[in-house]
Amino acid sequence: MDLIKTNDSGIQSLRGFSYQIKVFVYYMSKMMSNMQIEFETVEDVVVKSSIDEHSDSFRSLLKKEDSYYAIQVKQTSIDNDSKKKILYNWLLLEADSANIVSYILFTDDTYNNSDSLFEIDVENLFLIIQRSNKRGNALVSKVKKIYGNNFENFSKAYCNIKEKYMFVSEQDIDNKIFNEFSVIFHKEGVSELVYAARIKEMAQTITYEILTVICRKTPYRLTYKSMLQKIEDICDRIKNDRFEPDYTVFRKNNKINLSDQIIANSREYRQLLACNLKISRLEEHLIYLQYYESIRYRYLEDNKLNYVEDIERTTYDNFCDVKELLEQENSDSPYQRLNKTKEKQNFYVPKNQTRYGSCIYLTKELIEEDMKISWAEDES
Repeated sequence: MDLIKTNDSGIQSLRGFSYQIKVFVYYMSKMMSNMQIEFETVEDVVVKSSIDEHSDSFRSLLKKEDSYYAIQVKQTSIDNDSKKKILYNWLLLEADSANIVSYILFTDDTYNNSDSLFEIDVENLFLIIQRSNKRGNALVSKVKKIYGNNFENFSKAYCNIKEKYMFVSEQDIDNKIFNEFSVIFHKEGVSELVYAARIKEMAQTITYEILTVICRKTPYRLTYKSMLQKIEDICDRIKNDRFEPDYTVFRKNNKINLSDQIIANSREYRQLLACNLKISRLEEHLIYLQYYESIRYRYLEDNKLNYVEDIERTTYDNFCDVKELLEQENSDSPYQRLNKTKEKQNFYVPKNQTRYGSCIYLTKELIEEDMKISWAEDES
């Protein structure tokens, strides 16, 4: 059995998440009763990977009673084009609502951005907008349509934004998130590993929900009450003696690339191929594997080696029972071995997907021979 050699606890649990999502989660921690936070698209974009690639196209709004804090996030060097897009974004918002109490530009300190957003003076910006002939759904075209040739209204909006503007250059957003949720996630009442896992689960949940609504071109809204309900659910599923991530969220945030040679050359992949599964089902089984591995890793981190061994011994015993039965019935086949083993109960794990994942895990090359599962016998 392989042993854990690295530690993924603490703030490391937030690595890999979009910077936009991290800032959104950070401002979630600032919410109080009757508040809500929103994440919305301000341009027509198709998000295929990280939303940070389209950071100018999104904004967050923290609502307090009838007023808003508008938050624009940048994790890159802010050039003149970026500055103009940020201002276009806020000019549209200022025209649409007079209830913005603060415009916040939130940046990563790593990029050494200076507080120079308004070095483009109002006259030059107005002239740039007037001369633009970009497509109708471009930010600059939307600003041009709203303000037209009325420099007085444009100048007033520009000055209002400047007066309410705040520049934030954050050195370590992961650490801030990790500390800001200490009370609401009961940091002092659980191990640091459990606390870190709760933070990670929340970030995964928010990422899943935001990406889902972005695909529909609708805003994502989270009320303080809804946030507390999510946190209560997470605390119930992730505690000192239980680790049960949301499978739907996990599945959305973890994709399988069958063209990856590491996957294609793996024993677990070859064993699944022998079962003649459809490609979509084969991919699903590899996600079961990833899901179980994440749970397994968490238990080993917490020194629950015996619990992991109980799970895997039960899985292997189930496989042995199935194989013997199929051989006696003359109905043995790779697919039958897989399917019947998945059907067998394993009371050490509450979720079907965890049980399925343990089955696939034991087909890996690294498994010791006295515990290794084979849907099809290896070619000699």
